[in-house]
Amino acid sequence: MNISKTLMPLPALMLAVLLASCGGSSGSNQPADAPAPQATTGSIALILTDRASDDFAEINLNVIEAILIGGEGVSQQVLFQGIEPIDLLALENYSEPIIFGEVNPGIYTKLRLVIDGLELVPVDGSPSIYPPLPANGKIDLLDPQGIEVLPGRTLIAEIDMEANKAIHIVGAGKSKQYRFRPVVKATFMDGDLGVLPDRLARLEGKAGMIDAAGSFELCDLETPDSCIDVATNASTSVFDSDGLATDFSTLLDGDTVVVIGNYTVDGSILLNAVILEIGGNAVQIQGEVVNDVTNDEVLLLKNDGNDIVAELQAATRYYDADGARDITAVTLGAEVEVEGVHPAGDADRIRAALVFIEPEEDEQLAGTIANAPDATTRQFTLSKADLSEQCVEVGAEADVLLVDTALSTVTMGMFADLAQNQVVDIFGATVEGACSFLANEVIVDVNASP
Repeated sequence: MNISKTLMPLPALMLAVLLASCGGSSGSNQPADAPAPQATTGSIALILTDRASDDFAEINLNVIEAILIGGEGVSQQVLFQGIEPIDLLALENYSEPIIFGEVNPGIYTKLRLVIDGLELVPVDGSPSIYPPLPANGKIDLLDPQGIEVLPGRTLIAEIDMEANKAIHIVGAGKSKQYRFRPVVKATFMDGDLGVLPDRLARLEGKAGMIDAAGSFELCDLETPDSCIDVATNASTSVFDSDGLATDFSTLLDGDTVVVIGNYTVDGSILLNAVILEIGGNAVQIQGEVVNDVTNDEVLLLKNDGNDIVAELQAATRYYDADGARDITAVTLGAEVEVEGVHPAGDADRIRAALVFIEPEEDEQLAGTIANAPDATTRQFTLSKADLSEQCVEVGAEADVLLVDTALSTVTMGMFADLAQNQVVDIFGATVEGACSFLANEVIVDVNASP
């Protein structure tokens, strides 16, 4: 298994969406005291992310189309048509923008993605697997409340492909087959109200329009006209091409850089940099911590029998799924992903810019809901394949997905949509108490359920 992965480039799709649909007037001949023109379009950002899978080294696919489909009186908006290759496993701890652009306001009924070229690359080096895609790769993401785009506002759609749940294994041994079911979760957020993705974004491109105050423009390597504004501040950790801490003044126009940060919305989408890596040679290495971290100098990792030394610096940042942490969050036995640069080409050593502490994997149950779910306790009994029963409590913040593989649709549901005799996959953790499994996600197989 290759323990290093180069960072994925900033997608060529940014800002490349139907500019012909944008409205408004120039107002160049208006008097000075004329009121500002009202916005006639809204903005949308599609942010792609994923969950881990231990079975594969890569899960590759192409996003070839993205469409907002309108309700009554609202025409559909084609957001993208083309080919955008994605390795879902590179998005395990980060998000990647697919589209930033403007669309006509309205309430849309679904967001349709079309994908092709699904390739599973096993970790054991065996040949790649190419599972068939349902509905010719079409995946419809539905929200019962509608998907509303408001004039002058930015709607952020975070699309979680959940590859570890979408890749379904049928059979065992030599008869084992892999099938893809559309377990894709869409979360819609109003960026202008400060509702933004939790995950760090990671983008690679070329720096330009550098302002000594700490801002610059990041443009795609393949499509230089596709750009996003980046802001840094005194807390941004900056690293040079050798992986050593430096400062913003060393950034030059045309430098290839990696930016890791968070989005904000203030009229347009801005990427606030937590980490800025200059040089374009950053890699990621995953492994298990095998030493007690008693100082800020060395972190020892074990990865598939390889010993990796991570050099920690004062500027190294620490994160987990809940946000920023410090070095005390890195504990013996923890699974981590280290972002940084190999010094002098030494593949067994990395100068760390970021240490990401991986979350513990969810436990999984599968079976049939044996009784009518109780809306007060949010509990039901699960009948498993071995005929044993398990009490399940669905957490207040848990997601419910209604997955129809035949139609290739995913509807975001709620506890009230759960019913007796539904066939479900449940993810969560064993807890103490009479009802000993707490679910954070319930996936309903619509086709197998009454």
